[in-house]
Parts: sequence; structure tokens; C-alpha cells
Amino acid sequence: MLRPEAIAFISTLILTPVVRELCIHWRLFDSVGPLKIHSKAIPRLGGIAIGLAFSAAMIFPGNLSRPHAWTFFAALILIWTAGLADDIWPLSPILRLTAQIGGAMLLWCAGCRLPWLKAAPANLTALCVLTVIFINSFNFLDGSDGLCAGVAAIIAAAYVMVPAFALSPLGSAVAWSLLGISAGFLAFNFPPARIFLGDSGSTLLGFCAAFLAFDFYRANALNNRLAALAVPLLMSAVPLLDGILTILRRLRAGRSPLNGDRRHVYDLMLGLDWSPRRVALTLYALTIATCVIAWLVLKSDFRHALLICGAGTSALVVAAIRLGALESTERKRPPLGMAESR
Repeated sequence: MLRPEAIAFISTLILTPVVRELCIHWRLFDSVGPLKIHSKAIPRLGGIAIGLAFSAAMIFPGNLSRPHAWTFFAALILIWTAGLADDIWPLSPILRLTAQIGGAMLLWCAGCRLPWLKAAPANLTALCVLTVIFINSFNFLDGSDGLCAGVAAIIAAAYVMVPAFALSPLGSAVAWSLLGISAGFLAFNFPPARIFLGDSGSTLLGFCAAFLAFDFYRANALNNRLAALAVPLLMSAVPLLDGILTILRRLRAGRSPLNGDRRHVYDLMLGLDWSPRRVALTLYALTIATCVIAWLVLKSDFRHALLICGAGTSALVVAAIRLGALESTERKRPPLGMAESR
């Protein structure tokens, strides 16, 4: 029997060209616009291909028979459906946010908890906030060709290929499936992209990353609580940092965090006349570096782990701020040819 990553990878390679042709036939494109940084209309429903491929990877090997699998899958379908609706018809940000919170609540019902809050209402609220941040950070990252899928593939690979990163059986299946769909989609999304993930795709990847973070904590908290907390955040540090700085930047400017702009880290890199490939490869390298830092934290004692976490995150934050990620003033227009900047 094929492993979940093989099913996910092969299914994505088969389905993505089909979805792309259907988008062209039905004229379902991501058109150019004031917040877009591509110069021509590009098919935008790649999330359909990876959603179906991920479902196949979870269903056929019997992964849905694992504990809490159906609850996770129901949450995933809820968030994916909201994203797909927004890809086809403009959906209110409140409705999308409601679906994301609903998915987080289902994870909480499946036993996902945060360690520092004992009261159930506070724990549930914090879990919902963190899940929403994960989901939208990956959605924000889907603004330049190959970024979201490539970063998700690296994070998934780190979870499954480093022996010290322990996951539950369901978490392992999710990580392998995430690796398969991300790597398969990257064949069509690496610069220059022939199809975009859309909200359905980027939010699916973000939700899987959030689930893996919670699952990792649950599997490792008894052995090393600091590492169990820090490792998932470090592994997803690139999208999380851009997402958090985006929210802070927009609030600082007196704007809604839901209103798009062109001040993401990749926008600023493109504004330096970097090519889309250089931007993608640089952020891939940074993601690999944060995964290595996460591994070092896992292998270190408490004191050294704190020093490694502090040094690694501080370096990323300082670099992003010096690049201008907290400034609200628009700079040079990035070169055309990439996806939407949310």
C-alpha cells in the first residue's frame, strides 16, 4: 500500500493540471489589481487540487481510523470550504474568521490544549487565537510565487525527518501528507507560477501547521515542556513573524488587520529588486535555519535552549524590522509577475 506522502504527492501532480485547465475554461483567475503583484491573470484554485489530494492521503491508508482523526478532518473541511468560497465569490472576512474559529474549537474538542491556562474558557480562547494566527500567517505568505507551498514543505519535512521530533500517529500522517501536497504543488507554483493556491490552499496549509504544533506539544510536554512549546513556533517562525508584524503594522497605522497592504517581508525584498526566485530561496533557507534552531533547542538543556530561542528569534525580528516590516509607508513598487499581496 502506498504511504500517505506518496498518495498526496502523486494526487497533487495529477490533479493540479486538471484544476488549472478547468480554471482557464471557466475563467477563474486571480486578476491584476492594486493589491496584486502579478502582471497577468493566473488560475487561482490550486487549493482544490491539494484539498482533494490531502483527503485522499488521509482516507485511503486508513488514517481516519486514528483517534480524533474525524474531528481534525471536519475542522479542515470547514476551513477549506470557507477559503474555497472566498476564492470563487468574495466572502466577508468575518465569515472566514468564524470558520477558522470553528475549526479551532473542533481541535479543542479533540483534546488540543495550551499549557499555561488552566481555565477552560481562557484555554479555548487562546487556542482559537493561536490557530487563527497560524492560518492567516500562511495566507499572508501566499503573496509571492512558491513561498507558502515551499515553506510548508520544509516545515513538514522537519517534523517527519528529524527523529527527535515526536508526533502522534495522526500527527505523523498529517505531516507526511502535508509534505506530499506541498512538494507536489510546488512543481506548478515555483516561480514563475502557473497556478496559485488561493485562500482554500493557503489556509489548509496553515491549519495543518497549527495542528502539528499542538500535536507536537501534546506528544512531548511530559519530557521537555520548554522545547515542546518553543519548537513548533520556531519551525514556523518565518510565516508567524510576517503574520504578527503584519497585524502590528496595520494596527499601528490605525487600519484593520484584515485590510491588505504591500508591506510583507517578501514585498520588501522584491522592492530591493530581488527576483521572485531569490526571494523564495532566501525564505526557504531561513525556514531551514529556524528548523535547525528548533532541533538544537530540543537537544539542549533549559538554559541553553533559552539562549538559542532568544538569539534566533531576535535576529529574525531585528532583520524584518530593519527591512521595514513595521512601517506603513509604501516604498518602491515590487517587480511584477507574482501572486497577490494580502
